[in-house]
This record gives sequence, C-alpha cells and structure tokens, in this order.
Amino acid sequence: MILSIKEVLERNLIRGRDFADGEGLVEPEGAAIDIRLGEIWQMQPASEAFLGKTTRKTREYIKVAEFVGGQSDWFVLEPNMYYQFKAVEEMAVPADAVARFVARFNLLSCGILILGYKADPGYIGQFVVPVVNLSGVPFKIELGARFAQFEFHRIDGESVQYRGQWQGGRVFTEKEEVQV
Repeated sequence: MILSIKEVLERNLIRGRDFADGEGLVEPEGAAIDIRLGEIWQMQPASEAFLGKTTRKTREYIKVAEFVGGQSDWFVLEPNMYYQFKAVEEMAVPADAVARFVARFNLLSCGILILGYKADPGYIGQFVVPVVNLSGVPFKIELGARFAQFEFHRIDGESVQYRGQWQGGRVFTEKEEVQV
C-alpha cells in the first residue's frame, strides 16, 4: 500500500521542503512527493572502477553544478554523458516503509534517462540517481527544478534496516572498499 501524501508530510519523511520559498514547489498531488535537483556530478570515464565479490570501486565524479536558493542557474547536459543528480531534499525512510523513485515523464520524453531505484528502510540522506542524456543533442535543466518523485510503500511485517555505505547521499567511492 502506498502511503498518502498527508502521512508522508505528517511523518516528515521528506525534509527540506518549503512551499513558500518561491522555488517552484507546488502542493503535492497524487500519490508521490516531488524532489528537486540540488547538485549535478559528472562521471570521469577514465577513472578506475570494478565490482568484485567483496570489494568495489566506482568511477570518480566531479561536481559541475549546485543549486543556490533564490538564483536561476541552468546546466547543459551534454549528449551521451553520464551524470549523477543529487536531490535538494533529504529523506528519512522509516522501518515500516520503502521509498520508490519515479522519474518525471517530461525528462524521459526529452531523451533524458534517469535510472531510479529504491531507498530501503532506515536510509537517511539526500538521494543520488544516475542520469544519461540519450537525446543526441544538448539539454538545458534549471537547478532546483522538480526532476523526480518518491512514493512510500508500507512494508507488511518486519523489515531489515539499511546499513549500506551509501547512507547520507554519497556520490562515489573515493577508494576501493569492502562491501557491506
């Protein structure tokens, strides 16, 4: 069962939202909460990466844009480039729920592929998602724009809390690490 927007707001599962700040937020509707674009990180393709049975290392990224409240800044997503978007808002997924990421259709219809996934019970922090411009042409996006939504689904029964190393909104591993 999907939690109602009223319950998500009452339980403060999405933090850092101010509907009066003039940054394009609207009162939520439907069954999901919008999240805004806070940072853009660009992959450094020449960096080393691997995934082993017990260890891993991701590619490196550099931050190329950051949302500043009250400003209207734009960024151009270059064709066939791989980015990570970090949300402005922070989420706190309770033990009785899982959060499901849903990309906004207007980006998908423009050839911008957002590779969403879930946030497990116990995850706290900003959400980071991979993004690729598959359109073949540059695409402009305004920092602070609503780019995705989260639905919170109630878990029937006991859950296991997230204990992974991505807690808090980390974008990449800085060195080889043992996987939890």
